[in-house]
Amino acid sequence: ARLNACAALSHLSKYCPVSAELCQNGVVLDNILAVCIEFESPIHTRCIEILCNFTRFQANNSGLSHNNKVVDTLLQAGKSKLSEDRKWAIRAMQNLTSEPSSKVILATSNLLTVLSISAMRKEYDEQHAAVAALMNLATEPGAIVPLTNTKNVVATLVHTAHSPDSSSEVRKMACDALATIGLWLQTLAGAGTVPDDVPDAVLPTHKATGWLRWE
Repeated sequence: ARLNACAALSHLSKYCPVSAELCQNGVVLDNILAVCIEFESPIHTRCIEILCNFTRFQANNSGLSHNNKVVDTLLQAGKSKLSEDRKWAIRAMQNLTSEPSSKVILATSNLLTVLSISAMRKEYDEQHAAVAALMNLATEPGAIVPLTNTKNVVATLVHTAHSPDSSSEVRKMACDALATIGLWLQTLAGAGTVPDDVPDAVLPTHKATGWLRWE
C-alpha cells in the first residue's frame, strides 16, 4: 500500500497545477518528510524526490524553506550514503536557495557544510546542484558572513573553480560565486568608517604592513 501511494504521489508531484495543493497539505507533507529519513525503507528515495519536485514550483519555496522539518530532513538526506538520496536533496536545496526571501535563513553552517561536501564529490548532478546552491546564496549580502565563516566553503569554491575534474559549467558557477563574494566584501570594506585624520585612499591599496619592521 505504501509503495502504491508513493508511486501515485510521485506522479502527482511532477504535475505543476497540483503541486501547491499537495505541498500545502500538512498531512501529505508530514508523511513524506517522515518517510524521507526512513533510510531502510525501499521508498524513502522516492519521497526525497517528491520533496524535490515540490521545490520546482517557485510559489512553494518560501513556505518550505521556513519549515524547520523540511530543512532538517533535507540536511539528513544530504548526508545519506546513497548518491541518489543526496542528488535529490541537494537539488531541492538549490531550488530553495533561489528564493530571495529564504537565502538568509538557509545560510547556516550546517547547510553550507553539506553543500561544501557535496560540491567536492565526483557525481556530476550532485556537484552541479551544490555549487549552484552556493552561488545562489552568494548573491545575498546577508549570507556573506556565514559563507566566509563556515569552514571550507571558500576553499571548496576555489578548488572547484580550478579543478580539471569539474565541468566547465561547474567551474564557471564557482568562479561566479567567488567573484560575487569578493564584490560584497569589497563593498563592505568601502563602506567602513574611516577616522577624519586618515587621508582617503582608493581601495584596495595593495600595500603590505608590518609591526616595528627594521629597514
